[in-house]
Amino acid sequence: MKLLKRIVWIGLPVLAWTCFVGLGFVQGFLLRAITFSDTTEDFIDASREILGKEQVGSFAMVLIKEGKVSGSYFFSTDKPVNENTSFPVASISKWVTSFGVMKLVEEGKIDLDSPIDGYLSRWNLPESDYDNSKVSVRRLLSHSSGLVDDLGYEGFAPGEPVQTIEESLTKAADSPYAEGVARVGYAPGSQYMYSGAGYTILQLLIEEISGQSFQEYMTKVVFEPLGMGNSTFVLSEKPEIDLAQVYQADGTLGKPRTFTALAAASLFTSTADLSKFLIANLTDNPVLRRETILQMSKPETFINKIGVYGLGPHLYSQNDAQSTIIGHDGSGGTIVINTAARVNLQSNNGIIALTMGNPSVASEIADEWLFWEAGIADFVVMQRNIPFLIKLLVVGYLVILAVSISIISKVKSES
Repeated sequence: MKLLKRIVWIGLPVLAWTCFVGLGFVQGFLLRAITFSDTTEDFIDASREILGKEQVGSFAMVLIKEGKVSGSYFFSTDKPVNENTSFPVASISKWVTSFGVMKLVEEGKIDLDSPIDGYLSRWNLPESDYDNSKVSVRRLLSHSSGLVDDLGYEGFAPGEPVQTIEESLTKAADSPYAEGVARVGYAPGSQYMYSGAGYTILQLLIEEISGQSFQEYMTKVVFEPLGMGNSTFVLSEKPEIDLAQVYQADGTLGKPRTFTALAAASLFTSTADLSKFLIANLTDNPVLRRETILQMSKPETFINKIGVYGLGPHLYSQNDAQSTIIGHDGSGGTIVINTAARVNLQSNNGIIALTMGNPSVASEIADEWLFWEAGIADFVVMQRNIPFLIKLLVVGYLVILAVSISIISKVKSES
């Protein structure tokens, strides 16, 4: 009986401590940010430590505080980079494209909920087992259209023939690991499924409605009004751009890819230009009304009841009412790209991280910023904290054991 009591005296506190630390891990209240300081300078210093452990070709980062650029950091192993150096930013292209689409909505030229096929003449959705009339601009913007292409565009190597939009939507040649066919494979509006082809359809929509090329339209409607002079979807049309060196998967230098899917994957831009774009999401701007941006930032698609996508931007707040963090990440395949841009519409703080030659570090640092900024932890932050929490568990167990032995010894001596 005495042995059983002693086991209970030790076991119950151990169980309680284990549950407390486990809950702190899941809920995030025991996790540590990469810096305890709230200053831009200290976050940049902590980010540099992360970069020091990674293989990186070039890196550019900007932090925004209360709607203004508050700090920056640039690194390169070879050709120097600065705030005006343009990087290929992959899927961040989609967020920027959404500004162009929503401008057409504001002007009354398209309706968010009308069937997309009603606007198109050069290509239409192939017949499916579902109601194609339910595929709308809203659902294409929010990745809930029912498309199952699973794109992922890799682009075309220099000198390689580039498909037309119509050819790419019929069967994308630059999607070696996906079906690459723009077809409806589940009921539109029923679930979230990321679709690169959805944004290629929106690219075609812009061309058909505006009567201009996608590049020309986006330049006149988005880039020029926002002063984004280092940005383009078609690199050959802006040869004066100072481009960061491109790295291939084997670590050697390469050349930029050419895309049919401009809207989904082909934006080249700099931290200076992306800063202007992020700040445009925070204030009145010459492209979109403030109420339109707020509409774009509301959840349209969900995973496990958590809003994950609005009308263009990805949502990072995990339904936290205290923050509205939107943005987008991007990554490459043949060309090693990783990019991230996020902004908190409530605090007016943001981050841009662009890297060449590393497949994940920009998103990792942006995830660290998300926890530092709003206490929202994801896999990156949780994984980094595992060694600390294991130490915390062990220290707690040792304290519990020491206290329990002391109590047992005291009780035994008194008896």
